[in-house]
Amino acid sequence: MIVFSEVSRFRTARCGIALVLWLCLIASGARAASDDTAPATAGAEESKERSFSTGTAFFDDAALSGGVYYFQRYRDRLNIDTGRYERNLQHATVQGNVEFNSGFIGNVIGLDVGVFGSADVMNHGAVDHEMSFVPWGDPWHPNWNKTSTEDGASVYKALLKAKVGNFWGKAGYFQPSGPGVLGVNWSIMPGTYRGVEAGADFGGLSLAGAWVDGYKAPWYENINEFRRTDGEIRVSHLWSAGARYTFENGLMLEAAYGESENYLKNAHLKSEYGFGLGSGKLTLGYHLYLMDDSDDSDTNENDMFSGIASQHYAFARYNLEAWTFKLEGTHTRAPFESSNQRGYFAYRLTNPNGSSKGAYDPWWDARSDWNADNETAFFAYVRRGLDDVLPVAGFSAGTGAAYGFDGRGYGAAEHLSEWGVLFDLGYEHPDGPLKGAFVKAHYLIYRNGSHKPDWEPYKNAFQDEYDFKLFMGIPFSL
Repeated sequence: MIVFSEVSRFRTARCGIALVLWLCLIASGARAASDDTAPATAGAEESKERSFSTGTAFFDDAALSGGVYYFQRYRDRLNIDTGRYERNLQHATVQGNVEFNSGFIGNVIGLDVGVFGSADVMNHGAVDHEMSFVPWGDPWHPNWNKTSTEDGASVYKALLKAKVGNFWGKAGYFQPSGPGVLGVNWSIMPGTYRGVEAGADFGGLSLAGAWVDGYKAPWYENINEFRRTDGEIRVSHLWSAGARYTFENGLMLEAAYGESENYLKNAHLKSEYGFGLGSGKLTLGYHLYLMDDSDDSDTNENDMFSGIASQHYAFARYNLEAWTFKLEGTHTRAPFESSNQRGYFAYRLTNPNGSSKGAYDPWWDARSDWNADNETAFFAYVRRGLDDVLPVAGFSAGTGAAYGFDGRGYGAAEHLSEWGVLFDLGYEHPDGPLKGAFVKAHYLIYRNGSHKPDWEPYKNAFQDEYDFKLFMGIPFSL
């Protein structure tokens, strides 16, 4: 039965990828190769010179951008009791956004506003798929009896911005942009903090600090106050401070520290160095992420670690013409002495997923977070642009594999081992009115070698999966 399921899913994914390829060929037609490698969600062509002027920088220097997006996913997970794969996620979701970024009045103050809407076209799986709005109000009190997501709209950016000389600031609903420990969750749109951030730039030196009292992941419509793990004790605010220096020779160094009120402490050190090697560019880096909590009871739900938790992350990336090569690795320590402690490393200043997010760089798109206590993990990936191979410009293909071992769980003598193999196929329209429009297909085979139930005894690990994602978008910029 399992073998038949594997073959069936492989054929389904293969047909899906072939369909994507066919649709792109029909839609795009033959075009000349392009060196433009703008992100998939980049806007359309550069804004052309305006034919009129209001005489006010607020409007004359403003930009309007957004897009329409479609995301479809099929994910099956092994039930170890039956030996069969069962539907976990199966949905199709549409999103659209519009964002206005003003110019600066008097070269000092401006306004940014962004809103997005999301709706499920189809959903026959779990309701917490993170691309639409979950049918409960906050991350601490999920209602698993709900059977459908909620359609709706949400403001993801609404801020006043200011700049004076080397100094800048923003207040309202925002995404952090300066160095620090705060980051955001992403679905298609970003998560949002409520608060203030300010910083300064002096040549290669960037400084920033932030104070926030609320956050919403993009699968929540409204801002939530912060709470501890138990969902009851309120955390009034989070704060962050950081510094980054970029040297002229390509070396970057960053240090940051932050806290949630009487709860968690986060810190990181990041270093990256890029230089020419042969006909390409090699980037090497090392990051150290650290966490600690303020509760040392070992029995309280809000006590997350028995001592300082850490994760070491090292990487090498080489870009050579149409090729991109990646080799990355992590080693995690999330010490525990009782069953209530986490036993895994999630870099954020509150605990539940979607309650806040840290400025955390590793992302392998290989399902697992590869972050169990004592786990060592490696990831290798290669991607190639296909402009010199196909008669149509804009296609790329990639493949990669991740492997983790020696993870620990409370009360388990067996150590966690896990691996995943992934395949990517993408297309980005290189020019014309639809420049930046894209189609991406991603297929993953994931295996958990422990044969233990989902989330136990490894609290952030689940059983074997097949995962197929299709993502399409047409962004615009005016």
